[in-house]
Amino acid sequence: MFTSVRRRLALSYAAIFAASLLLLGPGLYLTFAAQLADASDATLRLAAQRQALLAYVPSDVRLGINPYFTAPAPLANSDNFYLLLTRDGKVQDNTAGVQHAGLPDETAVRAAVRQGHGVFSTLATSDAGDYRLYTAVLKKQGRIAALLQAGQPRAPLVDAQRRLLYLLLALGAGAVAIAACGGVLLTRQAMRPINAAFAAQRAFVADASHELRTPLTLMRTNVEVLLEAGAGAIPDLEDRALLEDVVAEAGHMGRLIGDLLVLTRLDAGALPLAREPVALAALVETTTRQIAHLAARRDIAVRRGDVAPLIVRGDAGRLEQVLLILLDNAVKYNDAGGAVEVTLRRDGGQAVLAVRDTGPGIPPAEVPRLFARFHRAPGAGTRADGSGLGLAIAQGIVQGHHGRVQAESAVGVGSTFTVLLPLAPTPGTEIERPRPARTGERTDARTRGRADA
Repeated sequence: MFTSVRRRLALSYAAIFAASLLLLGPGLYLTFAAQLADASDATLRLAAQRQALLAYVPSDVRLGINPYFTAPAPLANSDNFYLLLTRDGKVQDNTAGVQHAGLPDETAVRAAVRQGHGVFSTLATSDAGDYRLYTAVLKKQGRIAALLQAGQPRAPLVDAQRRLLYLLLALGAGAVAIAACGGVLLTRQAMRPINAAFAAQRAFVADASHELRTPLTLMRTNVEVLLEAGAGAIPDLEDRALLEDVVAEAGHMGRLIGDLLVLTRLDAGALPLAREPVALAALVETTTRQIAHLAARRDIAVRRGDVAPLIVRGDAGRLEQVLLILLDNAVKYNDAGGAVEVTLRRDGGQAVLAVRDTGPGIPPAEVPRLFARFHRAPGAGTRADGSGLGLAIAQGIVQGHHGRVQAESAVGVGSTFTVLLPLAPTPGTEIERPRPARTGERTDARTRGRADA
């Protein structure tokens, strides 16, 4: 029962951890990427300053590139290149023969001359990629005599940042996976006391139900014997009325005990469910005919709408119990002169069984709680008695058939309960017809109300 709870807790833990990484990860990546860019700029600046010192060869007023320094000519194949410029940005020496639109960067030259120190800039090219430029100033006697513009491709930096991003993503995915595994282990440890407590409670309910069923049956039987003995055994009419109340309450307690046993088996996954082909159309015909007698006493019409000949695999008796619960609710919580309609249709690979009524409807706030155990909607007690377990049992049986139950209601219009069941994958040669409910089941189903959720 708690497997889905453990799974949700583990997934929630992993989701919270992943969300934390998503919030922190971009900041971490941007920080490291900025540090890589700063380190790349620092390397370029140092290289430019070194080459600026080497490039300054005093020969009267002549400046030139150091003859011992060479650089590859094609810009697309260059790691680093250097241009010696005059203070107005004209190329004075270009031993590497680097030629490209945008070189030299005159905007950077003007900024360096204006500020009196080196500046960074970026050159974007369509054929050679982006280049990072650093324009260094060469001063003579405190005045700018020339400038040296150094450049290096940004491709290595972009590649390093990309590898950093992939590394962080891989580490994040691994961390989330480890967190999910740790969440599974932690939730398993945390759920052990709850599992133990629930198992003890389930065992207590089962044992108590078994222990109470026999004395209740004996008490009811003895009282019924006294009542059947006639007026001679119990002449006082008031005493007879009290004994009849005892029989009624014993019956109610017996049904409650039966419901608790069914729910206990459903929780433990021990409720036996046959897996035979079931003709739903025949089941609808049988149950509507059975419930029509009860409905006639309340002046309520029970009719079958469009009923498709669909086959599912399951337990015909239990599915009949589900439909009896829904029909009994629709009749008990309907208004005099109202109607109940049952339809059966196909929707893809599912059989859709719907029970609609024209009753007063259920407040929207109560609809999500209809299938909760022992929950009864406001006003339910004025219409019928019940233990509040009927819809919980119906939902458990349907889920045991890998289906689901849905409820829709509008105040003043009525309610619709829909059962969705997977269709049988292949038609069987032998179809299981609805069989009579097990002892006490059909009576129990007929006494449950819509607020029995």
